[in-house]
Amino acid sequence: MSFRNRLRFEHQLAALVGLLCLALVGVTVGGAVWLERRSAVRLAEARLARLASGMAETLDVTLRERFREIQVVAGLAPLRERWTSDATMVRGVLSAMRTTAPDYAWLGFVALDGRVRAGTEGMLEGLAVTGKAWFEAGLSRPNVGDVHEAVLLSRLLVRSEPEPLRLVDLAAPVRDASGQVVGVLGGHLSWDWAIRARRRLLDEGLPGTDLWVLDRRGRVILGPLLGTTPFGPARLGAMVEEGSGRFAAALGSDTLLAGFASAAKGERSEIAGGDPGLGWIVVATRPEAQALAPVQRSIQALLALGATAAVIGIALAWCLGRRAAAPLRRMTAAADRIGREAEATTLPRLDGAREFVALSASLRSLLRRIGTAERELSDATIRQTRVAAFYRRQIEDLRQVAGTDLLTGLLNRRGFARPAEEAFAQARSGCGVAVLVADIDHFKRVNDQHGHDAGDAVIRHVGALLAEAVRGSDTVARFGGEEFVVLLVGPGGTEALLTAERLCAAVRAAEIAHGGRAIPVTISIGVATVSARDADIQAAIARADAALYEAKARGRDRVSAAAEIEEVERAA
Repeated sequence: MSFRNRLRFEHQLAALVGLLCLALVGVTVGGAVWLERRSAVRLAEARLARLASGMAETLDVTLRERFREIQVVAGLAPLRERWTSDATMVRGVLSAMRTTAPDYAWLGFVALDGRVRAGTEGMLEGLAVTGKAWFEAGLSRPNVGDVHEAVLLSRLLVRSEPEPLRLVDLAAPVRDASGQVVGVLGGHLSWDWAIRARRRLLDEGLPGTDLWVLDRRGRVILGPLLGTTPFGPARLGAMVEEGSGRFAAALGSDTLLAGFASAAKGERSEIAGGDPGLGWIVVATRPEAQALAPVQRSIQALLALGATAAVIGIALAWCLGRRAAAPLRRMTAAADRIGREAEATTLPRLDGAREFVALSASLRSLLRRIGTAERELSDATIRQTRVAAFYRRQIEDLRQVAGTDLLTGLLNRRGFARPAEEAFAQARSGCGVAVLVADIDHFKRVNDQHGHDAGDAVIRHVGALLAEAVRGSDTVARFGGEEFVVLLVGPGGTEALLTAERLCAAVRAAEIAHGGRAIPVTISIGVATVSARDADIQAAIARADAALYEAKARGRDRVSAAAEIEEVERAA
């Protein structure tokens, strides 16, 4: 019976330890595999979301620039009396616009009777466009139309893209000096720029990645399977509501990981004067199998390691049960005799069982270990406090980096937000605050003639000149590309204009050396003073930006002041 009991105890102990080992290994390996897959999926979705956001930003920037360009040219004061009288001059203006922005397939001026008075390269001149949506809408307000296939221009233009020519229509009313509408300035923006942007982003991405652009109804307007609707109404509605994000969806036999971002929205792109916008959605996709392929080897290695650990654990559990049974039974018998037999006063010293011999010593040192544990806990708390302080410093450093432009070391648009809000609050309390929007003239020419490295050197040099030329209490930020914003706290409008003139002169006098050559650079500046009527600092920046375009239109290398809100309202 004792032999059978011994075997039963050994088996129970071995089974218990073996099951515990299996459970621990299973949970550890399963958790590791799950974490590995989830990390890979999240990383892939994050990359896809960034890719979709990049494409959406490209669409937004191009549409915003072309839309603003159409409005600015349509509203130029020197052309108001010449739109209807000098077709040759108008044709030259349109050709210059197309030279500056080659993505235009066609630009033209249409009179009130609906006939094209002037067009780039004389195309479509004399043709009646009455009934065209862009012309009818352009008679009353600036507008942007959705993507559509070209009908007339497809026979007139030579293209390198294999896809059919598709266009995005832009239009703005043209008014004479009295404010009466005399026609419409229209532009057909070739959809090829979006095709090229998609191709460039895909060339830089991972294998298997694809980019789709959907219209507001969910139909594909850029990407594979043009005209199809890959997502159902529920998914499309969720993407419209969220604006940007990520998801996984089953399409056909594949599960796709996707990131999406909204593009061409009225509130983002300033399209159609506050209308809801075109409602495009950019979706970047990649098959889940391809995204998880790099981690399959890691998962297989984890599974093999887990299986090996489980086998070793079971073997060790069996050995432990065999070794533990005999000493425990002897000790149990000795303990049972204590109190029954006069000579049984102590437990025996077990030969070959160091764990049992050390048990009494362990009990005697228990209090000492408790004290040691308390000291270690205190040390751990101190270390944890130091680590927390270290991470707080790291987070603060990361926040500072996130607000800094990497090329110039100036604040970027994100970093500019806080000082701008503080300055606007000061303006509310009566302190003078002015905004300067500066733009490097003919910057594209610098890149084309000297290369992008020279362009970067010019941006850095101009940023350094602006930062050195203003006071320490002022703020200089780079908003992107070759555009800078200067925030002046304290001066009035006259002093702000003098400061802007001084900045123009400083840049004009500087010669930027790059590659053994001196690159002359000038800037144009728009100036606006923050008014109590401004809703926020962005309103003043918008007025300064409009003044910048006026300075550009007047010949560049000059300063233009934005009209005060009160003057604009009186003029209206």
